[in-house]
Order: sequence, then C-alpha cells, then structure tokens
Amino acid sequence: MTADPAFVGDRSLHGLPGRRDRIDDLYAADVWRAEGLGVRAPRGKGPVNFSGIAQPWLREAVKCWARQRLAVNSAFATLSAGVLALKRFSSFLDACEPPVTRPDEIDRAAIERYLAWLAPLGLSESTKRLSRVFLRTFLEENRRYRWVETIPADAVVYHDELSTKRTSLPRFVPEFVMGQLEAEDNLARLSASYRHLVVLVTETGLRAGDACSLSFDSLIADSSGWPCLRFESWKMRTEQMIPLSAKAVEVIRAQQRLVAETCPDGSPWLFPTRLDPSLPQSYSHFRGAFARWQNQIGLHDEAGRPTRVSPHQLRHTLGTRLINQGVPQHVIQRLLGHASPEMTAVYAHLHDTTVRQEFERYCESRVDVEGRLLGFDPDAATADAEWVKHNLARAADSLPNGYCGRPPQQDCPHPNACLTCPDFQTTVQFLPVHRHQADATRSLIDAAESAGHQRLAANHRRVLAHLDKIIPTLESLEQTESEDG
Repeated sequence: MTADPAFVGDRSLHGLPGRRDRIDDLYAADVWRAEGLGVRAPRGKGPVNFSGIAQPWLREAVKCWARQRLAVNSAFATLSAGVLALKRFSSFLDACEPPVTRPDEIDRAAIERYLAWLAPLGLSESTKRLSRVFLRTFLEENRRYRWVETIPADAVVYHDELSTKRTSLPRFVPEFVMGQLEAEDNLARLSASYRHLVVLVTETGLRAGDACSLSFDSLIADSSGWPCLRFESWKMRTEQMIPLSAKAVEVIRAQQRLVAETCPDGSPWLFPTRLDPSLPQSYSHFRGAFARWQNQIGLHDEAGRPTRVSPHQLRHTLGTRLINQGVPQHVIQRLLGHASPEMTAVYAHLHDTTVRQEFERYCESRVDVEGRLLGFDPDAATADAEWVKHNLARAADSLPNGYCGRPPQQDCPHPNACLTCPDFQTTVQFLPVHRHQADATRSLIDAAESAGHQRLAANHRRVLAHLDKIIPTLESLEQTESEDG
C-alpha cells in the first residue's frame, strides 16, 4: 500500500513506527469481516467495506477511526453504519464542482455545503441525522488523533446542526392488525421455530436480532421461582435480564424441546439454523420468513388494504401497550433496555396523544344530570386544564354509572348521591345501567309510598326525575352513533 502524503495515521495504527503484523494487515484491507478481526457481531452481519470512499487519504483515515471505535467497544453494526455515512460524505466531496481532492479544502464552508447537499436527499430523517452525527464524530476524533493533520480546525458540525429534533412516535402496529398476527390459525402457518420467534418478540419486546441470538439456556428463575430471560443486547453491548410472561415461558420451553428433537448433538443456541446448529438464526432469514408469512395470511388494515409489519414494530407495539396500561415509564425503560428515558418518552407522548383524542371524543358526548348535552371545544383556553383535571381525577374507575367532573382536590359534598350532583357526567356506554336503575327506583318509590315514607319517596323521585332526563338524551346519542357507524 502506497502511503498518501496527506495521511499521517500510521503511528496510530501500530504500536511502533515501521512495525506491522498480521492484524495490521487485516485492518489495512478495504474489507473487514468481524470473524477475521476476532470481533463479535450478530449472526448475518455482513462485512464493512471501505472501497466506496473515493479519496485515498479519507479512506485510510476512516479505517483508523473505525479501528479506534472497535478499540473502545463500539458494536460492529454501529461501525458499519458509520462507514456508510462517511461514504456519503465522500460522495459529496467527489460531486463538488470542482471535486474536493485535498483534506485542507474541508473547511467550515465545505461542511455547510455538505449539510445543504444532504438536506434534500431522499433519505429518512434518521439516516440524515446519522450522516451528520458520524461526520461530526469523525472530525472531532481526527482533531485528537491527527490521522489527517491538514484538515482545518474549523471543519466542524455543531451540535444544533445534528437534528431538527422532530418528535417521532413509535411505529406501533394497530390492534386490528395485531389481532391477525397473534391469531392461532395464522401462527400455525409458520414453521415452529419462526412461530416461536414471533410470539417471543411480541411478548418480550426483544430486538429481533437479540432474540435470534438467544442461548439455549437463557431461562433463569428469580427468588420466587418465576422465570426470567437472560440475554445479550447487541446494540447496548450489555447483558440484560427481564421477567417473562407465562406465554413467553411456554414458547421458550417449546423451542427448547424442538431443538432437543431436531438437533441430536444439541446446540448452544435457542434458535439454531436448520443446516448448521452451531450457528444462531440469521436475522435476515427471520425477517424474510416474517414478510413471506404476512403475504400468506393476507395481512390487511381495517380498510382491507394489504399492510406490512417489520419485526421491530412488534417491539414498539409492546411499549405502546404497556404505557397505555399505565405501566410506569421507568419500568418500560428497564424492560426494553433503553439507554435513556428519552428513548422511552416517545411511548408516553403517544399515550398522551391517543388518550387525549379519546378524552375529546368523550367530552363531545357527555350528558349532565339534567340530561343536557355538554359542549366541548378542544381549542378553548380551558381545554388543557380540563384534560389535566381528567388525568388527575382518574374518575373513570370510581363510579358505576358515569364520571365525576369535580377536580380531585375538591371534597365531594354528595356521597352516594351522584344522580343529584351537578358535577355528574355520563355517556352512552352507561345507558343499560341507567335503565336498570330507573326500573329499580320506580320499585323503591312504590315501596316507600306504600309504607308511608313520603320523604324517602321524594328522594327517590328526584333521582328518577334526573334519570328520566338522562335516558332519552343518551338514547338519542345512541341512535346517532348507530346511524353514523
């Protein structure tokens, strides 16, 4: 390999000047394979190829950067993404008029042109952000290690240029579609091993690559004897342990029995490949089988249109289900193995958004104790305050026939007398309860009058008077909803 005069990274590559050994030759190659370098990588992860970096001095510097990343325990998959991002930067340099051929031409103005060049490309926002992040990291570390000394010091990507900070919601799978994915007759059309993988990812929220690489003996009991799952997170580079649902335990044990039956010599993996049990299942093979299965079962949305789901969306769906069930955010963070609360916060944002929509629909169909339809303007100045009051009260579980519209900080002066309280609210879903209560109240009135208890009868009549106003209004709403549906 002929040294490039712009590249002075040889002292960082090797321990002593002029000394090379076999590992240096491997790192000097344009194609790196994880197994050849002795680096752990998920099954099926392809090589890292530097040949797409057109400028020789940049290609050699990126190799130095990549080797440094591996030295500090960066994942091989992350390295692959970084090299791809820097290939994109190389393409920009080559596309400039005239092309940028020398490292001293990469100044702040060139970086600004690159950011402008990147913005309109037909790439996802996350891919563009990674392109900026990896370039920024490379330039910062080059200033430290001096792989290319002639890159100007003002060649920087500032922190506020990394991302537009758009809030992205998790790509959860709608429950209508999940019903098809979880249907037993549909699952039966998958081979047993892939079926177990789908159920396990759905139940645990594991990243599909981590699920494919589970060890055969991944079950471990906690202090009460309940099974937990011990696994290595390839992305987070750490071992994790999570509790399991009964269904997840069932499929793991079923898969262990399957491996024992089909692999006479055993396998270290819970999901070994069919042809070579010494290797774990390839994520790419699982993803392909998952896609073909969706075609077979005719996966579709509520409008009947064909739809497609990725394995990773099952993880998003579990997080969404948990947050909607009221599981605390920090617990979901631990369960899903998120590095920061911000990663889990998107589920809480989704919960707040979807439940707010349901709340607004509820507000548009409320009936008060006089049977009057209560109006609601979601754009009113008081709408947010009413939403906060609703969240604080959590009154949906406290009344058998409606909701309390009072703030929780305020004491209730009407214990057990909601149907005479001006703060009482109700909806169509409670109509059967109100009808039953009206019939029961009429019987109570008759019994009280027969016994000469006029005051008690009068109290019951006040309740019945409100029910006689509420029920017709709710029946009218029910009829409207039926016609609209």
